[in-house]
Amino acid sequence: MIDPIVPLHVQQRAIEMIKTQLGTHGVTEVKLFSRGRTSNVESRSSSVDHGVKNIDPKGGAFAEIGKTSQGTSVLLESELLACDVKISLSMVTPHFASGFTGGPDILLPGASSLDTIAKNRSLMVKGVPHPGETGENLVLSDSFEAYKMAGVFYSLTFVPDGWGGINSVFSGELKAVFQEAVPRYLQVHAPRIDRKSDVVVVAAGKLLGMDLYHGVRVLSNAFGAVKKGGTIILVAECSKGIGDRGFLEFSRRFSEKKELVSELRHKFKLGSHVSLFLQDALEKHRIQLVSVLPDLYARDSFKLKPSRTASSAVQQSIRAEGKEAKILILTRGDLTLPSVTPA
Repeated sequence: MIDPIVPLHVQQRAIEMIKTQLGTHGVTEVKLFSRGRTSNVESRSSSVDHGVKNIDPKGGAFAEIGKTSQGTSVLLESELLACDVKISLSMVTPHFASGFTGGPDILLPGASSLDTIAKNRSLMVKGVPHPGETGENLVLSDSFEAYKMAGVFYSLTFVPDGWGGINSVFSGELKAVFQEAVPRYLQVHAPRIDRKSDVVVVAAGKLLGMDLYHGVRVLSNAFGAVKKGGTIILVAECSKGIGDRGFLEFSRRFSEKKELVSELRHKFKLGSHVSLFLQDALEKHRIQLVSVLPDLYARDSFKLKPSRTASSAVQQSIRAEGKEAKILILTRGDLTLPSVTPA
């Protein structure tokens, strides 16, 4: 089971090594699966080869294997479940909903039906998780419960170096590997700062910055570095537009977080959870957007202050925060998790 976010050359090398090892134990058939996505996000690489089955959460054959303590009916890809030995290739990166990728997300949402994914993501209505933390995260714990039902997965999990390569590799049982890989990720990509800044400029990167639906998720990486009520400048080109109809629909219909939460408790739809996350962020910070999106979308639909360039956004933020404002720039905002060093 491959997460396509893993660089292509890493996928190829890892699969070659795994096939060799399995061959020494008499395994003659190896099936390759690529995790599904509900949105139009593109992977950093193309498929390893044409023998990979791309899992579609909107269709295909899914088998129900139980229900979590949060009430999520777990429907996973049938052919994957039928395999005798299950192996995942994944990469640890920050995630606004689950804290980090590289763990049970390879199954939920990666190999789950649309209804299962929606129920899992609806847990954000009970409270938007704190960025970079996994201990009190309902979305993550729900995914781990689903993983336990599916049986043991051997995991090969990578920590990126930030330059397209790999810093570290962990292997073993999936949960144990995840618990080792996350601290390593924080060692590499969580720099310590002496105090929070008035303004944080965060670049969403090429992958997440391609549309607003994915770009706004990077905001959570800046929360540990910006003062309460301070300004976050999100630099996301959004060359592919908004990215999700549900995200646009709920952002337009509900201007207040309280109203949105009330609606989602009765009628949850995928995409609305990103709108909820954005509204939660807007309650705590001023947010400016540097993109190619029309100002009408940024300002009227999402309550973001639009700019065409990062320099003009910084000038606007200085007028709002004062001439003595401290500014921090996160050039790899999709990977970096800065936090204040305890006194």
